[in-house]
Amino acid sequence: MEVTAYLYDSDGNDRNIDLEKLENEKIGENQLLWINIPHRKEEIIEKVVSTLSLRNVPVKSILNETERPKVDIFDDFYRIFIISVKAENSEKVKKLPIDFLVGKNFVITIHNGNVDYFDELRESEKGETNLGELDVESFITTLLDLHIVSYFRVLEEIEERVDELDETVLQGDLETHEFLAEMVRLRQTVSKLRRWFMPHRDVFYALSRPDFQQLTESDSAESFRMLDQHFESAVDAIESSRDTVLSLFELYATKSAQMMNVFIQRLTFITLLVGGLGALAGIWGMNFEVEYFKAAEYGFWLTIGSMLLLVIILTTIGKIKKWI
Repeated sequence: MEVTAYLYDSDGNDRNIDLEKLENEKIGENQLLWINIPHRKEEIIEKVVSTLSLRNVPVKSILNETERPKVDIFDDFYRIFIISVKAENSEKVKKLPIDFLVGKNFVITIHNGNVDYFDELRESEKGETNLGELDVESFITTLLDLHIVSYFRVLEEIEERVDELDETVLQGDLETHEFLAEMVRLRQTVSKLRRWFMPHRDVFYALSRPDFQQLTESDSAESFRMLDQHFESAVDAIESSRDTVLSLFELYATKSAQMMNVFIQRLTFITLLVGGLGALAGIWGMNFEVEYFKAAEYGFWLTIGSMLLLVIILTTIGKIKKWI
């Protein structure tokens, strides 16, 4: 992946720009420049910021991916650091730290690897677009909104997996160790999402503060407020997802208790059946003489037949009463 530069024009004349020729490019009032750096390499970052004549860029901080999401304000630009997420093979969630350097009519994004919603935005806006009509704050609002959507997408995959487990549990086709392993994985995933997403409250609160609106001289205050509401909705969705995962364990416990009840019920029925046969055999095998036993030529087979009849009667009653 290479560094890419897109120039959006309000007249619809959008085009890619060669980074080597960027110094000679004049960015007008009705244009918006987006430079995407897909590698956190010091020499590349310094080259880009030097081309745009940016001063006091915190390159060392940008190279550090372990920072807390935040907003830093400088003389002629401000920096936003966020942590997006992406699901890999629907089994593992990976965090994706992204830096935004935002100036009057430019946005620089810095990250490692591929960002899906960046690519989707570019794919959906191929050709002539109206992005050039947006100010940088509105453009940043769009990207940050897609950042929040990245969490929603992972949550959707978690909910789909929970639905699959619900069906499997109800069918009784899941072993205990498999279920517990899957429960641990899902809970760890939700915990990671919550741990990575909650610190973004500082970012969205900072963007919606009145002093920040005065700094940017933008009319996008309402957009930032909507973004803050979207953030709160995502927080609620993560909390709800955690409750959904926990409810899965309750479902499994209920199903296990129901299966145990059925087992005990059937075991009790078998005990009753065997006890009845034992009682019948004991009565007929008592050590005293009865004229009936002397008269019966087929006593053994009569005993076996009586036992079979008892089994049939008890089984029929058990079926009717739904004991078995």
